[in-house]
Amino acid sequence: MEIHERIVRLLNSSTVFLISTIDKRDFPTVIAVSKPLWREGLLKLQFYLDGNGETVKNIESNPNGSVCCYEEIQHESLLLKGKLTIEHIESVQSIEPKLSSYQKKLNHSDPVLVTFETWTARIHMDKKTKDIIV
Repeated sequence: MEIHERIVRLLNSSTVFLISTIDKRDFPTVIAVSKPLWREGLLKLQFYLDGNGETVKNIESNPNGSVCCYEEIQHESLLLKGKLTIEHIESVQSIEPKLSSYQKKLNHSDPVLVTFETWTARIHMDKKTKDIIV
């Protein structure tokens, strides 16, 4: 299986993603989130978050971040580094069909969509780590 196919398989099969941002003291902050509501290959991924949370506040101060997903059985992981942007949602009903049952129960007071745009990528597979040209 070629590397691009393995990346797509990894993105499709991962149910947990880690989003890392930089806080006001310049320390990394990581949260675990559900799979993206939408994605464009590995170039853009869109996540559902609480606009009142630390992650969104960090993005407002510093848009640099990373997204990671993994496949535990095969010991594969994908690390994406790039920029995060925030889009406020006027009506949750407009995205509700895309939300998982868990996300619907979150009932965020200020729900937002966070879009991650990939600048660099690195995959770990076959016991090796490889940089990917995006």
